[in-house]
Amino acid sequence: MSRTIAIVEDDPQQRAHYADALRQQGYRVQEYSSRQEAQQAFERALPDLAILDIMLGQEVGGGFEVCRYLQQRDAHLPVIFLTSRGNEVDKIYGLQLGAWDYQTKPVTFEYLIERIRSLFRIQERHASPADVSEVRTVGRLALDSAAMQARWDGHAMELTPTEFDLLLVLLEKPGGASYDDLGNATRQGVVENNTINTHIVHLRKKFKRVDPAFDCIKTKYGFGYHWVC
Repeated sequence: MSRTIAIVEDDPQQRAHYADALRQQGYRVQEYSSRQEAQQAFERALPDLAILDIMLGQEVGGGFEVCRYLQQRDAHLPVIFLTSRGNEVDKIYGLQLGAWDYQTKPVTFEYLIERIRSLFRIQERHASPADVSEVRTVGRLALDSAAMQARWDGHAMELTPTEFDLLLVLLEKPGGASYDDLGNATRQGVVENNTINTHIVHLRKKFKRVDPAFDCIKTKYGFGYHWVC
């Protein structure tokens, strides 16, 4: 089944170029030039993936607002930021909002398409029929691999695909997961340690929302992180 990808980009030439490249790969593409236009369309139906610029017209953080809106509608809906804003503060904020990936322009069509294929492969792996009844329990934590759903003391947590995979790696490495282990789990190529730190901060916050006393993800300075519960 063909996937639907929404591109929210105020530059008509860039938007058209990316849209044409994706259509040539068989994807259905929806094009929007503003936050308002995109959100009105998303009220009717959500895409399978949203690719967002950050600055939309006069809205300096319009893409961030679209991401926040989408995460409120469906926390599992993947978002890729595709923007000329490459400073670390924006990258960290985008990931904290729940984005799956953050790419700084210029990005080749070939690379963008491979990032999208990688994302959809991860989703298909988690949704495969073989995983339907695969629920793993580790102490107070229950993980449903099919739904990429985590429950802590029975309370559901809304995790992004990347956060779920990082959590799996932490559980699979009793001696601690290195930055390399965690970076490989993101399936995003070369990942800086600060990006991993940001994901972990966000993951901790989600646990603390359901359990303010949560303290199971320990920092191993200069190495990575350790699940201790």
